[in-house]
Amino acid sequence: MNSHPPTNDTPAPTHRRSLPYRILRGTLAALCGVGLAGLLWEGAPVLTQAIKSHRYFALATIDVEGNRRLDRAEILQWAGAHEGMSVWDAAPGVLRVRLQSHPWIQYVSVERAFPRRVSINVHERHPVAIAQLDELQYVDDSGRLLGPLRDDDSRDLPIITGLDHGGDGSFTTIAVHRALQLLRSCTRIGCVDAVSEIHVDRDRGVTLFPMRPAVAVKLGWGNWREKLARAARVFAVWEGQPEAVLAVDVSFRDLVVVTLREEPHPAGRSLKRGVRV
Repeated sequence: MNSHPPTNDTPAPTHRRSLPYRILRGTLAALCGVGLAGLLWEGAPVLTQAIKSHRYFALATIDVEGNRRLDRAEILQWAGAHEGMSVWDAAPGVLRVRLQSHPWIQYVSVERAFPRRVSINVHERHPVAIAQLDELQYVDDSGRLLGPLRDDDSRDLPIITGLDHGGDGSFTTIAVHRALQLLRSCTRIGCVDAVSEIHVDRDRGVTLFPMRPAVAVKLGWGNWREKLARAARVFAVWEGQPEAVLAVDVSFRDLVVVTLREEPHPAGRSLKRGVRV
């Protein structure tokens, strides 16, 4: 058997010669990847804006439901939404925050349906009284002022008077909440048929003016349930002749002062009688 010793031109093992090449190729690939990522990163805002502004995503339908006092145009203006804007710019969370800052909106739900639809469902606040400030304002059952009444708004609600005008607002807030507490008490126990006015005074407390009988009921502060019960017993005494009584003061602990319309005092003042009931 013949053996041939290796010569100088015999090729070296492949793995030894290709190692630097593989390293170089990997390095170039990494550099290309970084460069491509950089180009995509720099171009992302442009691409995103192009997608958002494409007419395919232009709002074609905005559904508004649940509104009674507020009209559609006011709701959309408050939300900052309109047909033709990009559906991407009508983010439900953003629209919801804007709308819930409206004094008449208690809560709202917003849904977005791609590619061209947004649905808004509002729940408006319900006024239960009118506060007499610089302007008449509706008040809901939480004591929130809902803004000035419009010319076409109903005035057929109890009115709260005696509120501060131009003060720091602290007494106004307290007075409105106390007046609403009294309204709720009257509703629960049926103290009168309907309330016309509640007057609040810092020092003298609360005076109730029912629709029927048309009598001023001075309650003062606190213990209204017990005081209203005493006033009801007084009304029962004069049942059938409500015009005889001008005012009933139940603000005292054990005494009710009744001011009559008839038998005027010689000095021109109405006669007052103290009774225990």
